[in-house]
Amino acid sequence: MTVQQQLPSFRALQASDERLLAEELRVLATKQQIAVVRTLGDELERRLARGGAALAVQGQLVEELARLGCRSLETAAAMAEKPVDVAEQSGTHCVLAFVGS
Repeated sequence: MTVQQQLPSFRALQASDERLLAEELRVLATKQQIAVVRTLGDELERRLARGGAALAVQGQLVEELARLGCRSLETAAAMAEKPVDVAEQSGTHCVLAFVGS
């Protein structure tokens, strides 16, 4: 199984705020985990369609889905903690985002 490795942007690498780099790395790790789950799901589907043994792939998919769940929760929690101090433009109206307490 081959999953393409992604790198953070130059903007994040050159930023003086380390939080930007940490956020990008967290999102990239989540995207990579999504790719692993997708690849295993495709492999499981191929094996089931051919009537082959899929138990090993199914077990690995369960483990990777659990990892994806953990990464997703960590990423969401970190993004929720990120302070927002500007209004976000949505095209037709302004959406104000506030930092939670």
